Amino acid sequence: MGTTNTPQALTRRSFLASGATVAALLGAGALTGCGSHRTSSSSGTASTLTYALNEDPQALDPARVNDFGSLELCANLYEGLFRFKGTTCDPEPCLATSYDVSDDGLTYTFHLRKGVKFHDGTDFDADAVVTNFERQMDGKGAEDMGYAEMVFGTDQTGTGVKSVTAKDSHTVVAVLRAACTPFVRNLAMALGTPIVSPTALKKHNGNLSTSPCGTGPYKLSSWEKGSTVILKSFSDYWGTKPKVKSIVFRVMPESADRVTALGNGEVDVITAIEKSSAPTVRKGGSTVKETDGLNTSYMVFNTASEKLKDASVRKAICQAIDVDAIVSALFGKYATVAHSLMPEFLAPYDKDVSYPDYDPDAAKATLSAAGVTELTCLTYTTAMQYNPAGGKSLAESVQGYLDKVGVKLTVNAYDWTTFRSKRTEEYFDLAFAGWAGDNGDPDNFMSLFASGSNATMSAYDDSEYKSLVAKGLATPDGDDRDDIYLQLEKKLTQDLPVLPISHAKTVCGYSPKVHGFAMHPTGWSKLVGVSKTA
Repeated sequence: MGTTNTPQALTRRSFLASGATVAALLGAGALTGCGSHRTSSSSGTASTLTYALNEDPQALDPARVNDFGSLELCANLYEGLFRFKGTTCDPEPCLATSYDVSDDGLTYTFHLRKGVKFHDGTDFDADAVVTNFERQMDGKGAEDMGYAEMVFGTDQTGTGVKSVTAKDSHTVVAVLRAACTPFVRNLAMALGTPIVSPTALKKHNGNLSTSPCGTGPYKLSSWEKGSTVILKSFSDYWGTKPKVKSIVFRVMPESADRVTALGNGEVDVITAIEKSSAPTVRKGGSTVKETDGLNTSYMVFNTASEKLKDASVRKAICQAIDVDAIVSALFGKYATVAHSLMPEFLAPYDKDVSYPDYDPDAAKATLSAAGVTELTCLTYTTAMQYNPAGGKSLAESVQGYLDKVGVKLTVNAYDWTTFRSKRTEEYFDLAFAGWAGDNGDPDNFMSLFASGSNATMSAYDDSEYKSLVAKGLATPDGDDRDDIYLQLEKKLTQDLPVLPISHAKTVCGYSPKVHGFAMHPTGWSKLVGVSKTA
């Protein structure tokens, strides 16, 4: 066996999001009655915080969701074996206090924290960890939920967890099929790998979508679908107790509604602020906080489309679009032009990686010769962390550029929930989507285009690309690994299943009564250390 590790120094790619306030993010809470967000305790500290969500949570089982609305809630309901330190992507101990790893990188022994309880009173132990691993191993993960394959793998993929056993009540041994450099970082993610109560799983037939039960600082009090979710602090929480006893999450998809609600005191925190709204938020006396986001907004090519199967046609469409001008117009200083699929602060990023330059004359000639005069586009209307302007605004900008080179683009735009289903039901040539990183590792971005059409909608399937992704996954952090991801980025610029558009800053606004609030670069906020003045 190798040496015992605590995971603070696991990755040379750790980063601190610029401009972020590193709050006391790590602790947690319980379920009691609900109070108004204007109530306060005798100490002058308000007991309730009201938080506006830009999208309706789909479900509250971390193994079954991948949307931002659910993410915000799951990050406060659940915990994993590890968690990210402050606003970095450095993993540190959480439900595991330390771990050992074998010299070949295949066997991990996790030493678990004692005295931890789930919200339903069940004791956290090794059997709970085994249950949580096994529910997603060997292809048993939820349909259309990529985290299970990414972390736990299958024999067919040759990746992930081969076996997991309880050595004793507080020691777990996991054996991997192949070395996986980001394995511990994966176990710190807010979705996919948090630990849920095995008792609750049995009670609810393996699905906690509407009955969440974790070890986190808060537990569910009530949920009115499409409207309001209320969390209450968990009195038996093992860590630092929450400063705010009740969190009221209000679903408010429209950006203007969120800004108005913050200004008149109906809510205390809003996210996904658009460029045009930031001055209004500041003028109303609230704080606007921006941090570098771990995300990318992009345009996907359906490489299975008869019109787009030729890479030269995809290149011409890229040449028709002035990405710099679009990013400036839609986002201003709140986003940067994406020169690659990965954000700038990930180590392999290289500005020498280059997608086709804006060249409308060349684009028009190629598209005309190929007979491409009409295309169909699928996009979303909801403001997202990686695109606060929404996909429809982005699609309409591209529509204008394509019109100039003789191509009519039909834009079909839907709210996020409908968009998710339309991806597999409705024909499209182009689509707008995005990705918010989960763990600060380059594999988390570059493996997207090795996962098939369900993950990216591109239908891109390239054996060389997949082989490089597998090699990068197993290679230790360092120059050799960086070079692999640089090769992957260059291959995307040649094959063009995607055109990266922008990396959005995470922009949130909060009342001057709120203290200690910070957004994590992956798009969620731990609220255990947040307080509010009455």
